[in-house]
Amino acid sequence: MNSALCRLVLRGVLALLPGPALAADALVDEIEQRLASAGVASANEYLSAQPDAAVARFHRKTASCDLHAVSLAIRLTRGANTRAAQAHEESLRAATGRCARFVLALASAADIAKVCASQAAWGAAQTARELRRRIADIEADKLLRGTEQGQACRVAYLDELRNTRVTLRVASPSPARVQAR
Repeated sequence: MNSALCRLVLRGVLALLPGPALAADALVDEIEQRLASAGVASANEYLSAQPDAAVARFHRKTASCDLHAVSLAIRLTRGANTRAAQAHEESLRAATGRCARFVLALASAADIAKVCASQAAWGAAQTARELRRRIADIEADKLLRGTEQGQACRVAYLDELRNTRVTLRVASPSPARVQAR
């Protein structure tokens, strides 16, 4: 189907959806149009000007692996607005835990370190568990294991697991404590 026919079909389907779903899809469509016509900065500026609830809906759609929202969020992370990029990256990190194949297929090599990382809201124990689970998922998935994107994501998770707040190391006793005994 050509793009005009696809849009017409999509709009027909959207007309049948309840109000909140329609509003979320209309927002995604508007962001997509702004991205195409005026670039990443304009699209992020438009999204940032929306009510918090609308922005949260967009990020929930991304985190729940909505095809259109994930694709859009990946492109929006490449903007100069650090705050907006970080919000998109956070929702993509959530999506990577649910649909890694899909996210990594859309991500560029430069995006991997951004999307293959822990989420800010996780505590140290949850981060360690989740990173290990995601590493195991990649290792168990023949397709992901065999791609550069999958391997790069695995390496990013391993690096974070070994070199961040997740790692608990046993400190050697201080000389003062040893002498006190």
